[in-house]
Amino acid sequence: MLILTIIREAEEELGISLNKNDITFVGSSISTNVQGDIVNNHFNEFYIVNKDIDETTLKLQEEEVSEVKWVDKNEIIERIKDNCNGITAKEGCWEYLIKYYDWKENQ
Repeated sequence: MLILTIIREAEEELGISLNKNDITFVGSSISTNVQGDIVNNHFNEFYIVNKDIDETTLKLQEEEVSEVKWVDKNEIIERIKDNCNGITAKEGCWEYLIKYYDWKENQ
């Protein structure tokens, strides 16, 4: 079910056509966000998309995506280590990305 959502959202927000073979599950976590009397419990799943994409063909949905930037593996790892400098600080997700990179290198 989530795979279908990923495929749909990639098409809607970026104009990227994916299929289920492009998507790899890499992990999950549970987090809690407390704001005053409101407690939000979250179950998070993390996926990697492996696909060659021509950036000139991207069609950004302006209401959802303000910017897209390609960065290499070393730059993203440095940003993660630098307190998520310039990227969204999502609990758990960047650690899974680093673990995925390590796994791919050791295959």
